Amino acid sequence: MKRKYLYAAVAAVILICIGAAVFFLRPDQGEKLVKDFLNETLTKSEEQAGLYQALLDSPALIGEGVDAQTAEASEKQSRQAEEKWKEVYGVYLNDQGMDDFSKAMLGYMMDLYQQDETWEVTETTVTRDNDAYKFHVNMTVGENRQEIEGRAEVTDGKISSLDLTEL
Repeated sequence: MKRKYLYAAVAAVILICIGAAVFFLRPDQGEKLVKDFLNETLTKSEEQAGLYQALLDSPALIGEGVDAQTAEASEKQSRQAEEKWKEVYGVYLNDQGMDDFSKAMLGYMMDLYQQDETWEVTETTVTRDNDAYKFHVNMTVGENRQEIEGRAEVTDGKISSLDLTEL
């Protein structure tokens, strides 16, 4: 009878250890989010090219000398591009994160697509740094090697702050 309790206790301890290992060794969700965002953003694709082209094609024309119909049509096209943008990147970024992305990386990405360069991400590293995540991305752009480094903060499951330290 004692042996039966001993086996049950050993089995319970083993199950608790396995559960604790799974819990503590699982990947950090914020780290995964930042890495997925960087890989999605920096990987050349037709979907991304279409997204950037929609942004280029949708400047809002307003002001003196622009008729009401043209202003309304351009504003509608601009809103549609912004909605498409939020649909793709809203999975990863909240509103503040979108603003930070627009300031930090949008110009760089639009340049890549406009130059029609070939590029690929060769390595993406994300590490937790206190309340934020440091990232380092190695890319090959044409014949050149480029590195992108920065920090991202995650709030409520979305990137709320994005800061590039090297581009």
